[in-house]
Amino acid sequence: MERVRVCVVGVGRAGTVHAQNFRWRVPHAALETVVDADTERARQAAADLDLGDACYASLEAALTSARFDAVVITTPTFTHAQLAVTAAQAGKHILCEKPMALTLEECDRMIEAARSAGVILQMAFMRRFDPPFVAARQQIDDGLIGQPLIVRSLTRGPGLPPPWARDIRNSNGMLAEVNSHDFDTIRWLTGGNYTSVYAQANALKAPEIKDQFPGFYDTAVVTLRLDNGAFGMLDGVCPVGYGYDARAEVVGSEGVLFIGELREMALTRVTRTGGLTERHFLSWPARFEQAYVGEAKHFVECIHNREQPVVGGLDGRCALEAVLAANQSIRTGQPVPLPLGPS
Repeated sequence: MERVRVCVVGVGRAGTVHAQNFRWRVPHAALETVVDADTERARQAAADLDLGDACYASLEAALTSARFDAVVITTPTFTHAQLAVTAAQAGKHILCEKPMALTLEECDRMIEAARSAGVILQMAFMRRFDPPFVAARQQIDDGLIGQPLIVRSLTRGPGLPPPWARDIRNSNGMLAEVNSHDFDTIRWLTGGNYTSVYAQANALKAPEIKDQFPGFYDTAVVTLRLDNGAFGMLDGVCPVGYGYDARAEVVGSEGVLFIGELREMALTRVTRTGGLTERHFLSWPARFEQAYVGEAKHFVECIHNREQPVVGGLDGRCALEAVLAANQSIRTGQPVPLPLGPS
């Protein structure tokens, strides 16, 4: 089987995780080159990944000089749409980090570009490849807890988002940058589509940031309704300080599922002086290590088998629509019906 040659665009935190996986952990894949507008960071990443001088400052430059089959987009949100369209028009398959884009119109451009070019567009919602979440979805499909009634999902990050993401105009806020996964998880586990969103948010952890970016918030609670009668609830805080926390709960008509935990391993120490001690996750790469490898393997398999991924552009668009509705609800104080009208 021929290897799928991959170019990772953006070698920050998420980009480094993807690059390392495609370089060393994904069968039938080969990391060919990396791209980053910060040329020094690109050179350092290429060196760390044993790629020699296979690094570029732009995707266009890489397309001109390097040979690859697929592009992984891990750059700031406001760059996703143009990069995806450029990759698709060059015939390259696309794995795009969340959130998909800034606007629904950008999502539609990305979806149409991939469709017209006949390339794969997969969204990097890695929870769909995390063993506990996959097992939960299978048990729901098998009817083991009956009909899902309520899904609660949370993501709490240990640190502030990068400076560019603190401006809601560039990122759509924390609900997009951190909690896009929760919006996708609730929709995926219930099997429904959102019909209304109500959200409240405030800057409680870092209120000083609102002086520069008035729309900034670091704490949010969202309630959702779905077209199959189920309800969704999510909360997000970033930063929480204590570590990285991603869990979900599904209340069904015949039972309940608890997905994920804070503990890094099933080991607890108890001493008279130290009390009860457990190790917990401090970062998302550690919590979702298997999930990131799983989504990368799925991407490569879909390319080889000429199949559409289990999580594609429409899923990214639906998550973004819920984010945009939540931000509108925060501004107005009112529930927002879906689908949204024209921007």
